[in-house]
Amino acid sequence: MINDALGTDIEPEYIECPFDGYVHDTMADYSQSHEATGWEPEIDFVEGIERVCAPYRETDAPVTN
Repeated sequence: MINDALGTDIEPEYIECPFDGYVHDTMADYSQSHEATGWEPEIDFVEGIERVCAPYRETDAPVTN
């Protein structure tokens, strides 16, 4: 999704996690916050990726890996 948003084709490099006790696989769940406050996200994940990547598309800086 990041490659799509940036218009790149960079193969990610996967490395062993260097941190002891790091929780590797998580899934966000806002249900308790929603139940307590009624909060709902205003944008979805894909739009979030687009927003984060937008400033990098707007510069002349090359994207490298």
